[in-house]
Amino acid sequence: MPITVPLRRLYSVPVGLLLGIALALLVPNGAPYVAWIGQIFISILKLLILPLILVSIYATLSGGRELRRIGGRTLLYYVTTSAVAAGLGTLIGLAFSRDLPAGLLQLEQVEPGAASFSIEHLVASLVPSNLFASLADGNILHIVFVAIVLAIASRRIAGDQRETLLSGARATDALLMQVLRGVLALAPVGIAALIYDGLAGMNWAEVFQLHAFVWAVVLAAVLHAGVFLPTLFRLRTGSSPRRFVAACRAPLLTALSTASSSATYPVSKAALEAAGVSERVTAFTLPLGATLNMDGSALYQSILLIFMSQLAGVDLSPAQALFIVLLTMASSAGTAGIPGGGIALMAFMLDLLGLPQTYLALYLVVDRFFDYPITAINVWGDLVVAAIVDRDLRRGQPT
Repeated sequence: MPITVPLRRLYSVPVGLLLGIALALLVPNGAPYVAWIGQIFISILKLLILPLILVSIYATLSGGRELRRIGGRTLLYYVTTSAVAAGLGTLIGLAFSRDLPAGLLQLEQVEPGAASFSIEHLVASLVPSNLFASLADGNILHIVFVAIVLAIASRRIAGDQRETLLSGARATDALLMQVLRGVLALAPVGIAALIYDGLAGMNWAEVFQLHAFVWAVVLAAVLHAGVFLPTLFRLRTGSSPRRFVAACRAPLLTALSTASSSATYPVSKAALEAAGVSERVTAFTLPLGATLNMDGSALYQSILLIFMSQLAGVDLSPAQALFIVLLTMASSAGTAGIPGGGIALMAFMLDLLGLPQTYLALYLVVDRFFDYPITAINVWGDLVVAAIVDRDLRRGQPT
């Protein structure tokens, strides 16, 4: 018996998301038995990331002047949206934490582990020293750097050789996108398993013990993702934000279920190009956004740092609040695009603010819950900027 259209609609990413939530609430003990399905799904997505980024950026930049036109514009929007997110998070954090008593939680010492953050680490994250190590580690920034260097160098070689390389890059990109389409056919099942495993062991009592923090993050997220970014999209493109959200439903739900902006990259690329955004824009803006544009992380980390300061009994001056804005803008750009990738940077920021590493415990308590929606906001910011940059280029506006 053929599957009817209504039944086919049930096999979708939103239904998979709801199924995962229902199973986590009703049958939490069964999560370990299906967790491997979600891990396989996210592993395949991650497998496609680096080769897609390498060939897409190379194919985009090797034939023209797109680096200057797209790159400068993209960075300008990324800095703007991150600044707004960090500033909004700081203001809301200061307002909601005002009456929070110091020492509310009994926090235990948490060792940050071998991971640490430093200026040397930041430089190393931008410029690779070993290409094969970068590939093995999955370092997106290194791959972006290599792709840009190769694209610039290709302009100095013979025309026929450049065309051969360009044709090969485009063919490889088409092949990988075909593989991606097959993987996305399994997305409802993979997302259901990931959500089921992620929420089954959640300690909701610990999360909502700091209800003021929860409401601060919710308000900041709604204002930034639901008001500022859609308004910016409407003003810069003249299009309906609601239709754009519908077109980008798959990457947003993938980010919400995987807590990985990097793993969502292939899904974002496919959704944007299906919505009419050119590949030259998606190939350049999305890889950078997966590591540099972290709107959700900026507002979330700024609120978290302010609440940590309040719990530690530290009264923040306006200058310190401004410092938190700048700090979260810079640090969120270095947060790894993987689940739980911010612990090393949070330890670094605690040191700069003079707060004890004990407060990493608070980060670990709330991050498991907030990592998922914050990642979705990060991806939403990437999608909006990509669409705006594409519309700007089509209008021929000066950089």
